[in-house]
Amino acid sequence: MTSNAPGTGSGRSDWGGIWLGLAISSLAAFQMLKLPPALPLLIDAYGYDRITAGALVSIYALSGLILSVAVGRLAARHPALIMGGALLFFMAGNLVTLALPEIAWLNLGARALEGFAYAVFAIAGPALANRSAVEKDLSTVAGVVAIWVPVGQILALGVGYLTFSAYGWRPLWWVSVVLTVLVGVWLWLRWKPVSQALAGLADEAAALSTTSREQALLWFAGIVFAIWGGQYIAFMTWLPDYMVETFSVGAHTAAAANALCVVGVLISGLSTGWLLRKGVPLGLLFGGATLIQAVVWVVAPYLGAITGLVAITLYGVVSGAAPTCLFAVPGRLLGGSRAGPTAFGPLMAGRNLGIFATPILAGWLIGFGGWHEVGLIFGAVTFVSTIAGVLMARAILNNKKAA
Repeated sequence: MTSNAPGTGSGRSDWGGIWLGLAISSLAAFQMLKLPPALPLLIDAYGYDRITAGALVSIYALSGLILSVAVGRLAARHPALIMGGALLFFMAGNLVTLALPEIAWLNLGARALEGFAYAVFAIAGPALANRSAVEKDLSTVAGVVAIWVPVGQILALGVGYLTFSAYGWRPLWWVSVVLTVLVGVWLWLRWKPVSQALAGLADEAAALSTTSREQALLWFAGIVFAIWGGQYIAFMTWLPDYMVETFSVGAHTAAAANALCVVGVLISGLSTGWLLRKGVPLGLLFGGATLIQAVVWVVAPYLGAITGLVAITLYGVVSGAAPTCLFAVPGRLLGGSRAGPTAFGPLMAGRNLGIFATPILAGWLIGFGGWHEVGLIFGAVTFVSTIAGVLMARAILNNKKAA
């Protein structure tokens, strides 16, 4: 690590730790989001209905929801056991699916195992990155950490585009196994600073407790993440299926178009981190981006192929702003030295709550009413996240002034 404690105003950030934090988080995103681009192939090959297909995504969130609050404390107290167990769960889940993909209930169990590992890595990654950063770099690190979802998703979509036509869905799962091994090796090579960053938080948690108001604001941010993250994962889960059905394209073409959308997420995530560092208000960035997303939900089902692709790309271009703002909340509210796994627990609990409900709900709505009804309902949900996010930003600003 650095000679000065991370999260302070002096010294230099440990960028090796920051990039490892991004890699840990991005592996979690890849594991979860390898499924949506493969869904058209899996539905066709094994006859999954849309509710079952949605459940294969939602089961991840259910596992994460169970562990989100406790996993930070567990990782702090038993870092080797928790991180090593997460790697083994990722391996087991992928290998079960590769062996018996036609058994739906068994694959739900395999995805649940992966979901437990996801809960660990999705919290440990941002916490390690924040603990590796000095105070002046926290906004930049928030932008870096916030792109963990698009980084993992772009990688999954890229592998799908290259392999679906010739080899089907299986290479995507084998790549998942290889990436798990590689991240495991990287963790082993840097285990001393990783274990210090995680284990040291157990002692600091007692000395750096949050006030009741700070805790309430963290849970408020978690609720905002539940609303926003739910509509986002619904959009990204069913986008490939929507394009295959509506635009009459192949799964590999849908994956390529989806990747274009996600590239926008990555760029806007990094840009938002830079804008936050320059002093642009968090509420303005979050509110403006989510309002655009709400409009896209409502109008996209009425558009043709070209204009629809433009709207989908616009959705992606602004999608990185919201998670960047939300991941910046613990650092802004508590400071870098206190923004560890425990502080990220409410955020990830909220995110998992949204992810748990919406893929299944969207799948049911598609079968019951069609894409137009889905757009109207989730457009309204996204607008609610806009209002809630602006109120959250204002409350954080007022808390900072009161302090």
